[in-house]
Amino acid sequence: MNAELFCLQNAADSIGLTIHEKFQEDRRKTVKMYFATKNGASVSPVLDYENLNSFLLGWINCKKHG
Repeated sequence: MNAELFCLQNAADSIGLTIHEKFQEDRRKTVKMYFATKNGASVSPVLDYENLNSFLLGWINCKKHG
């Protein structure tokens, strides 16, 4: 598991999500992409590390204040 995936999964654990790395056939793409699932269904778009991190933080804040 790479460091980005590990960090994203740590944040997702608190809200019951699982993070997956998006498989990319084009080896020239160097930016890794990720998405989140809950109970086998995708709950986020495919995003880079920073954007998925922001998505998770928003979800966490929503759960705390909602």
